[in-house]
Amino acid sequence: MTDETVVERAAAPAEDPDHGVRLEVGPFGPWQTNAYLVWDGRSTDALVLDPGMGAARALMERIAGNGLKLHLIANTHGHIDHIFDNAPLMRASGAPLAIHPDDAHRLDGRNNYGFEIEAVVASHELNEGEQLRIGDLVFDILHTPGHTEGSVCLFEERLGLLLSGDVLFAGSYGRTDLPGGNDEQMVASLTRLAREIPDAARVLPGHGPETTVARELPWMRRIAEAGRLLIPS
Repeated sequence: MTDETVVERAAAPAEDPDHGVRLEVGPFGPWQTNAYLVWDGRSTDALVLDPGMGAARALMERIAGNGLKLHLIANTHGHIDHIFDNAPLMRASGAPLAIHPDDAHRLDGRNNYGFEIEAVVASHELNEGEQLRIGDLVFDILHTPGHTEGSVCLFEERLGLLLSGDVLFAGSYGRTDLPGGNDEQMVASLTRLAREIPDAARVLPGHGPETTVARELPWMRRIAEAGRLLIPS
């Protein structure tokens, strides 16, 4: 995670030009999973989302370099590529971990890839309808199953930021053929995002480049109308 991986900053309010959300992102591990470091530009509190394989050291360097304190580590879901460095990051920072309760069982270290991954326990839950506060940032927790039972998205309404995990990507949606996947739930989650999230919102996904809801809306609406998963085009 270097200066070259800084995501473009969201516009700061006109009355406070030095204050605006700060986001840094870096892809880690063989799955190139996006790990996000998020803070409000004023408070020292920071959020890390989805620390993949090898992310802990780089994230701690960026946290120290920006004069921050890690307030919370959150997982959008429990697949190995999004949780791999939970344990070393928790040890290095002292920060607690949060995940949706339906995916908490995936933190036990077991996996089908032959990797040794340290089991951890989340002390916080990311439940539908609740809010996650990091400094002045307020993220609504949206339970959006389909990729896994406990997949969530985090939406900052004021700034129009959707941290979408592996639910919504640039040009595609998350796989449903992995453990916890479900086609009908994915259709419902995509339909919900198309209906509830403003077109102008920036989408920061678990893999690949950022996008906007407006850019993805045509194929999302086709899936919503069909009531089944279709190949985005």
